[in-house]
Amino acid sequence: MPPAVVPVEDGGAGDAAGGEVTHDSCHVAWLAWWKNVRCFLASTFLPCHPAPNTKPAIVRGTLIVPSAGDRRVRLFLQEHGPAATDQPVDHEQHLLVLDLPAGLGGADIAAAGRIVLEYQRRWTPPVDDPSALLDSPKWLVYCKGTRVGYAARRERPSDAEGWFLEKLRAVTAGAGRLPGGGVEYLRGRFERIVASPDAESFHLTGWPGGGVNGGGFDGGLSIFFHRV
Repeated sequence: MPPAVVPVEDGGAGDAAGGEVTHDSCHVAWLAWWKNVRCFLASTFLPCHPAPNTKPAIVRGTLIVPSAGDRRVRLFLQEHGPAATDQPVDHEQHLLVLDLPAGLGGADIAAAGRIVLEYQRRWTPPVDDPSALLDSPKWLVYCKGTRVGYAARRERPSDAEGWFLEKLRAVTAGAGRLPGGGVEYLRGRFERIVASPDAESFHLTGWPGGGVNGGGFDGGLSIFFHRV
């Protein structure tokens, strides 16, 4: 809904002008509202294009879907070796460790093919606003155009998650279930595109086939992050 437009007192300037109330504040409110709407629509419905002279980078992305206990989907994004060699780097550095909202399953993500994560500046005082987008501590999550809850960022994987990731170290791309691990996984190479300091996206590339959660995944997965 558009913002309710209420003229703001101008500190006495209106009295000096014969009692007229300025309407500049109305325009400011409308512009701020439209900026937020346009940013959300662009990240939800339009592809994310790189900024000029910005080359896409390749990262390794892993989704882990526990089948028991805490069933929140975990997202891990890690540095990856050159795409030509398709080899992981030694001592992989985690760009992002994220707990997605409870109730958002692998089947939902597979069916949507796109998830959007939004960080709002009002959550943090301006002086503490992180310069790196992926350092933001929490996110609103949208799937199929619907808000499904919040995601939380962590500094590192748990011991159990580290064990899962180590088991998957030799897997370049694919989906399946870890024997005895009680989790399903989806792993692949993602093209990272930095459109601006407030917008990044990750797009799964070179998907070999296979399935997750009943085989409904065709490899068309994109993950969008934006700050408003």
